[in-house]
Amino acid sequence: MVERAQPGLREVAGRAPWLRGSWSLSRAAARAVSLLALVAADLAVLAFAMSAAVAVRISILPGLSHAFSRPTYPLAHYLGLWWIPLAYLGALAYAGLYTRRDPYWEEVRRCLIGATAGAVLIFAILSAAKIGGDASRPVVVLAWAVLLVALPLIRGAVKEALFTIGLWRRPAVLVGEGALARTLVGAFRRHRTLGYDVVEVVADPSRAPERAAACGAREVILAIPQLERAEFLRLVERLRGVTENILIVPDLAEAPVLGVEVLGLMEDRALLLRVPNNLLRPWNLAIKRAFDLVVGSLLALAALPLIVVLAVAVSIDSPGPVLYVEPRIGRRRVPFACFKLRTMLPDADRLLEQYLAGHPEAASEWARYRKLRSYDPRVTRLGRFLRKYSIDEIPQLINVVRGEMSLVGPRPYLLPEMAVLEGDSICDVRPGMTGLWQVSGKNALELRERARLDRWYVNNWSLWLDVIVLAKTLPVIVRSE
Repeated sequence: MVERAQPGLREVAGRAPWLRGSWSLSRAAARAVSLLALVAADLAVLAFAMSAAVAVRISILPGLSHAFSRPTYPLAHYLGLWWIPLAYLGALAYAGLYTRRDPYWEEVRRCLIGATAGAVLIFAILSAAKIGGDASRPVVVLAWAVLLVALPLIRGAVKEALFTIGLWRRPAVLVGEGALARTLVGAFRRHRTLGYDVVEVVADPSRAPERAAACGAREVILAIPQLERAEFLRLVERLRGVTENILIVPDLAEAPVLGVEVLGLMEDRALLLRVPNNLLRPWNLAIKRAFDLVVGSLLALAALPLIVVLAVAVSIDSPGPVLYVEPRIGRRRVPFACFKLRTMLPDADRLLEQYLAGHPEAASEWARYRKLRSYDPRVTRLGRFLRKYSIDEIPQLINVVRGEMSLVGPRPYLLPEMAVLEGDSICDVRPGMTGLWQVSGKNALELRERARLDRWYVNNWSLWLDVIVLAKTLPVIVRSE
């Protein structure tokens, strides 16, 4: 049966057979236009980056150091070096930016790889061809720095625009039902850079080829892990005549998925998924700790004046100590003293007990979330502001520098909450100031759901995942979510 369909499918299904060739041609034209638009956008970003780099080299760097006092080439000279755009586009192509459809943050990662590979390639050409005098090395470095920021932003905007006007859309039929199908439909709507437009959801797998042909969908997503192997293989064979690509959604929701490598043994017709356990490798732990130490120390130094001002404000707002020190569970289940700016009144425990006794709905909320999300009688006037924007957690940078916490990691759990961890891997790493659940719903999530997200983070850790969580944390804080 067909579970849902979007408007316009009847017109597509009603096309005469002799029009299918022109439909394919229009699809090919859309791909060509999309590719040209992306190349044009990448060249425009390169021109902008070179312009900014030359402007900084000419106007700013000489005032900072006498080493840059020598005159350099104007922008027109760099625009005349025809090989620089070719090297740059070649590096982006090497990073897969013209052949792949990725979620936004994977696209960002590939942009960083492409921009870096382009800068390295340009330096290599300058050295190998002995034309180092044709380009200023500071200009190349500055242009690379601009590209790291501008390239993913512009490419994301271009793909959003192409998707909106229809050129980046790939009509897709989703085969599946229930919660998994609904989750995937929502995911494809959010990840518009993928370009997959689910035009119909089909609950009956036997109707998938018919509906894909009727909808003109050359992409079919199979989210039917319950289907028996023989039926699944027959369905894949039937789809070969009507689809360009088949996306298979395995039942691996709780398993590690980031960084999984696919190994195909051709002679044995076997498929292997190599699942790395990154946080078991000492080298990765050392990298994560070095990242925490460097970035955490810089943030702590920058935040020190703010902490002093806030400490004075806390002491004026209500009596009691400036810092609230609470035992939390750290790595290997070792308790540590977690620092926060005090946001509660001195007799907070008594106030909470009285309030929960008189408000059953609040008691239910506390049992479910371990938080009071609407009104909390324990919190001071200043404390409400500090909590709203998570400012009270800034002193945890001290815990990060001391090695008790990480910038990104699982929640630092309280002793009474250890029952939800069930002896799993969450406590194998240092708890974090921010984490996956904080940018995925914050205290709107139940305690066990937070633990599930923490567990997923530990199983899928990479330094890039930490960077993503940190990048998403600031907007969440600003929106006070």
